[in-house]
Amino acid sequence: MVSFEDIKEIGQKWTKEYCKVLNESPEYEEAAKGWGIDFEGSMLFIMLPSGEINFEIVSFLDLKDGKCLGIKLLEPGEDPPQEPGMILKAPMLIWKKLAFKEMNPVQALMSGDLQLEGDMSLAMKYSQAAMMLADLTEKTDRSLFTKFDLGDD
Repeated sequence: MVSFEDIKEIGQKWTKEYCKVLNESPEYEEAAKGWGIDFEGSMLFIMLPSGEINFEIVSFLDLKDGKCLGIKLLEPGEDPPQEPGMILKAPMLIWKKLAFKEMNPVQALMSGDLQLEGDMSLAMKYSQAAMMLADLTEKTDRSLFTKFDLGDD
C-alpha cells in the first residue's frame, strides 16, 4: 500500500521543477498573460485515487499573469494557503495521460475525464495556457506519474 510519505519527496521535487519550468517558458507567459489579474488565479490540482494510490494528491498552484508564484504539495487534510479560483480534479491515471501528452486537457475537460470547479468560460479563454500547463510537464521529472501502478482505463 502506497502512503503519502512514499510520494512526498518525489511530489515536492516535481512541484519545484514544474514552477521553474513554467517561469522559464516565454510561451506560457504569453498564453497566460492577464490570468489572475482581475480574479483569483490560484488553482488546486486534485489527483484522485487510482491504482495503488488510494488517497488524493493535492497541489496548490499560485499563478498570476503568466508566472508561477509557487506550487505547494499539500499534506493530507491540509487546507490551501488561500481559496483557489479554480479546481481541477481527475484520477491520477488521467493526470499521467495529460503529463505524457496521451490526452489533451481541453478534450479531457469536455469529455468529463478532467473535472473543473470554477468558471468554464475563463478556462476556455485561457485554453492555450491550459495546453502549455500540460505540455510543459514534459520538461520535468515525471516519475511521480510512473513510479506507482495507477491501474488501467
